Amino acid sequence: MSAPTSHRAGGVYVHVPFCRRRCPYCDFYFEIGASTAGFVDAVARELDRRAAGLTWPAATLSFGGGTPSQLPPTDLARLVQLVRARGLASDAEIALEVNPEDVDDALVGGLVDAGFTRVSVGLQSFDDAVLRWLGRAHDRNRGRAAVAALVDAGFDVGVDLIVGVPVEDATRLARDVDDAAALGVVHLSTYVLTVEAGTPLVQLIRRGAREDVDDDRQADAYETILACADAAGFAQYEVSSHARPGKTSRHNRLYWQRGDYLGLGPGAHSFRVDDDGRAIRRHTTARLTDWQPALMRGDDAAHDVEVLEPAHAFLEAVAFGLRDLGVGVDVTALAALHRTTATPQVQAALDGAVARGDAVRGDDGRIRLTRQGARFADRVGRDVLGADDDDVT
Repeated sequence: MSAPTSHRAGGVYVHVPFCRRRCPYCDFYFEIGASTAGFVDAVARELDRRAAGLTWPAATLSFGGGTPSQLPPTDLARLVQLVRARGLASDAEIALEVNPEDVDDALVGGLVDAGFTRVSVGLQSFDDAVLRWLGRAHDRNRGRAAVAALVDAGFDVGVDLIVGVPVEDATRLARDVDDAAALGVVHLSTYVLTVEAGTPLVQLIRRGAREDVDDDRQADAYETILACADAAGFAQYEVSSHARPGKTSRHNRLYWQRGDYLGLGPGAHSFRVDDDGRAIRRHTTARLTDWQPALMRGDDAAHDVEVLEPAHAFLEAVAFGLRDLGVGVDVTALAALHRTTATPQVQAALDGAVARGDAVRGDDGRIRLTRQGARFADRVGRDVLGADDDDVT
């Protein structure tokens, strides 16, 4: 497989697997109580091994997890410098996720000194009853203080909100959005609570320690959060994302717009489009206790690689690209990127979405989901992915 030679925007993602505690609803990979010692050195080794998988300089650098704010500020600064030495655009977005209980003067000052531009706070709510139900470690006051400190430091601050929690009252979502707006937040990530198999939440519900979610109430909650975000001046630009003008997440949009990204750390995902139009997806399957020793020995960490041939890669690009409501998809451009052609079946799937009112075709030729279509994005995506692959060349 050839390394990419194009100059499309690319990004770097660092998966930091450390967490202080487990939230019962979470199904991401994380480690509790593990030492952070040597993590940066292992990332440095991995970056050296795999830097050829991305065209530099990178336009974005994002830290997720786990909880990146569990790393000392000095370690976060070293990681930024490692990537900067390889190549970061002068206007690169440098972002990380934090939990409110980790935010103190040392962290805020360290993030400023390291050059971070954007911080996403794992808030989930300002409502204490909701936070208790979710098993979060912070309360309303701690969340407000963390957001305020980060805003005051000059970061573009976003917050995550989980909606459709059984204990939320009729005004909870409006209060959360109003609180975020008043504090100076510029971005909202809104996720409907999902009960994922294998999480402690499943067992809590089975034992009657938590009320199960209600699909109809969650649908109403989704409609409510859209209306509240609109009223507060946050425009929906992706199915689960809302932002002030000019404050969308560049790294998140890179995923939907078929940009290349290099994932570092245990559990990280990477993606690139090769010059032959194939899409290469890599997942580091190694956990921390295997990933770190392997890299320090000079070996590659365990991973899986999935190769999508151009026809299938194109279908995926259209289906997932539609989730970016503001940009939508240019079918002809995506077909050219993947060295293939758009078939009548793909066009029929998109025409059907337009006919139902789920999408519109703009004067620029791009197809974008409507507000109605955003609610049914999975259905539109399935229709596109279900196009007759045998007829795609």
